[in-house]
Amino acid sequence: MYWATHNKPVPLSEIGWINTTYLGSTSLRCDPMLVWGTTVDMEEMGPFLEEQRSQQGNSLVTPAHVLIRAVTESLRQHPEVNRRVVGRKVFQYEGVNIVMPMLQTSTGEVDCVFMRNAEDFSLDGVARFFWEAAREKALNTADERKRSKEGNTLKNRCIQLGKRLRLSWILHTCSLGFTAGNWLRAPTIWPWQQGLNHAGAFVNYLGFPGAPPLIAHKPASLPMNSYSIAVTMGPTEPRPVAIEDQILIRKQASLFVRLDHRMVNGNQSAAFINTLRSYLANPQSLVQDHSFSEQRAAA
Repeated sequence: MYWATHNKPVPLSEIGWINTTYLGSTSLRCDPMLVWGTTVDMEEMGPFLEEQRSQQGNSLVTPAHVLIRAVTESLRQHPEVNRRVVGRKVFQYEGVNIVMPMLQTSTGEVDCVFMRNAEDFSLDGVARFFWEAAREKALNTADERKRSKEGNTLKNRCIQLGKRLRLSWILHTCSLGFTAGNWLRAPTIWPWQQGLNHAGAFVNYLGFPGAPPLIAHKPASLPMNSYSIAVTMGPTEPRPVAIEDQILIRKQASLFVRLDHRMVNGNQSAAFINTLRSYLANPQSLVQDHSFSEQRAAA
């Protein structure tokens, strides 16, 4: 059993009066979420991924893995964003916890993968973690299909009954659970709590093959205060960009960030997003920064 946040809330003097006003406005008529849309230069991403994939022993690194590392490092540098609201208080997260949705191509369902203390993972470690999670979920799906081929056995009937009861339980109790989770600083006891209640960042990569251009996006907000920040990046595409009074065609990707105005203001949001854009535009720095951190920790 552990708590995902510090045991004392962040002082209101550090939050500021504007964010405190949002913090005190808990009515459903108030939407305290701030959404910032921007673009990222992706010219360096392709060569960087080829370099990473060519290194012996490395896992297959994708833009989604780079996005996770970039969000992690940005949250580490901007701890004021790595917080959550509980009731009318703001608590700092212990480490950087991230949730990323993963699509099961065979079933069309989406599973969310939880990564605790993401700052401890290198880029290759992030790739290994999520590929292993994908492999495990694919094996579970294969086992379910194998059981379904066995026909209407007693075991299959019990499994299907258990699934229906679980979904019914979620439908009728999640409202109470969300309310309690938003007002009580509850510890993490069961694994299913992690993805719902103890992830500070929801990272979503929508640059999968066949995805249309992402021009506008409103990141969804579950009725939980745990996802204090949501980062969504779209597919890379050539776009006209003004550079030194010239119009050039460069590889660009849309980036949308949702933040909680009860914790951060516009200047803090801009600082975090600038750091994130810098890492994505120069992904080589993610490898260098983590190597430096490992050397400093060893010393």
